[in-house]
Amino acid sequence: MNCGIPAHNGISAARFVLTPVVAVLAWYAGSRPVALVLAIIVGLSDFVDGPLARRCGGASPFGALLDMTSDKVFLCTMLIVLSALGRSPVWAAALVGARELLVLFLRVVSAWRRRPLPIAVFGKLKTFMLYLLVPLALADAPWQAVWFLAFAATVSACGSLVEYIVKMRQDLAEELSGKPAPDRVL
Repeated sequence: MNCGIPAHNGISAARFVLTPVVAVLAWYAGSRPVALVLAIIVGLSDFVDGPLARRCGGASPFGALLDMTSDKVFLCTMLIVLSALGRSPVWAAALVGARELLVLFLRVVSAWRRRPLPIAVFGKLKTFMLYLLVPLALADAPWQAVWFLAFAATVSACGSLVEYIVKMRQDLAEELSGKPAPDRVL
């Protein structure tokens, strides 16, 4: 089934556009209810664009990259803002942010070696928990709930990083030793 215009890519792109809007609205107490509603919409949109792309026959590497990147940008931005506001632990923003940079490096190595890096199950779990954490923190939920989600998301983030490293151990060893990929022309 072909749905015409790739609306799923537009949904992912909208998360990029909404990231600074939600971040600024979250900063001011009077506008946090609007930030909360937009954060929920952003979170729900993540669960719509992938299935929509597959249903419409429009799934593509670009769309997957756009979806994944928009999630990371939104969630890391919100973790930083929420930790600056004292609504989420700073260590979660630091560890999840560092994990995202390391996974970006792994994805670059993977792309360079022309071996796609499959999605990690723990990474999906991390994203889901963070999409729960952001609205709860904006809604001024009890700190225990936010910290629990931050802890669980951080453990999942670390688990997915280990999962990626295990999957890529040979590619990483070759890349870090300077050995060229078998299909790379120098």
